[in-house]
Amino acid sequence: MAQTTETTTLSERPSETDTSTSIRTLNESSSGLEIRVLETIRAKSAGQWNDVVERATCGSVFHRYEWLEAIETGLGYTPRHLVVEKDGNLIGLLPNFVVDIEKTPFKRLSSVYPGFGGPLVTTDVDETLSLLTDAVPDLCTGRTVVHQIRALDTKYLRYNNRLQSTGYEPYRRECRFLLDLTRGYDDIWNEMSRTRRRGIEHGRDADYEIVEEELTRSNLERFHRVYSRVMDRVDGDVYPRSFFEQLLSMRDRLLLLTIRIDGEYAGGFLELLDEDRSSIHGFFAAVPQAYFDDHASELLYDHVIRWGIENGYETYDFGSTNSSFEDGVFRFKEGFGGRLIPILVWERGCNPLWRVLKTGRSLYWPHR
Repeated sequence: MAQTTETTTLSERPSETDTSTSIRTLNESSSGLEIRVLETIRAKSAGQWNDVVERATCGSVFHRYEWLEAIETGLGYTPRHLVVEKDGNLIGLLPNFVVDIEKTPFKRLSSVYPGFGGPLVTTDVDETLSLLTDAVPDLCTGRTVVHQIRALDTKYLRYNNRLQSTGYEPYRRECRFLLDLTRGYDDIWNEMSRTRRRGIEHGRDADYEIVEEELTRSNLERFHRVYSRVMDRVDGDVYPRSFFEQLLSMRDRLLLLTIRIDGEYAGGFLELLDEDRSSIHGFFAAVPQAYFDDHASELLYDHVIRWGIENGYETYDFGSTNSSFEDGVFRFKEGFGGRLIPILVWERGCNPLWRVLKTGRSLYWPHR
């Protein structure tokens, strides 16, 4: 179902936040660690926040201040970020947003959506992780019935036993294909399926051009117009233009590619650059159906793979897909030869209604 969040331009953002009312202390441990909840990311500085992201084992571009700010201000989701401080310094984070549960009147507390989240800890790991997980039920009030952690990769398995001991249950429905760019283009090409190679070869026969676009509002608006039409056609979530505008604050971590075929705009990709993990995330694609026979998508993927190798990235992440070989998107991405990785999700019910909703979901999803 399409998003209906109202568009907010950068110029309309509030310039200041009253941190006195946006930070609440929940608890203090006997050793002096304090856990607080932030009702806006702006209650902390970007430097403080990103320092933890960069030092923590599991930190990613989706944990960064700028991504969370774009969700808060561009999508209008309610933040409930947990932080742990020691002597006034941040040592632990668990970013969260309150979002709707599809086709129900209820909500979930999600870390993070859109994207991937989970706890980040730099020191005093055992105590900090306990403070973060113990505080979660206090945030699940009203119609918020479950907390979900959607982790980026298998590094989060280090926390599996702890999470399950506190009531979290694993939930596996999605996966990702991760391509090792360090092998070089020739090896990657040879391991692609015959269908993907043939598509790229046929696409190269056309009069086409792929351009790395400057990240301006006008270029993003053009991308968003096509992206919206594509997502409407497949009945997907359409993030509003305001979200894309907010992403300009992290433009050094974005790559906008445009393809032109016979001189006409034929769509593009908006990629996220995860410098700390040396990875490129294929997050937003906008290729109209009219250019499928021209193999515009294959050409764009081929280009970004080459670009990643040339710029020293180690992996390319094709993004989430349903974990079913019958799914067309699954088969398309599989053809590029990436390694199949499950998306790690843990859920913790915070309300008796959650069990009823979970049962209903198990009946609904197989028919999607």
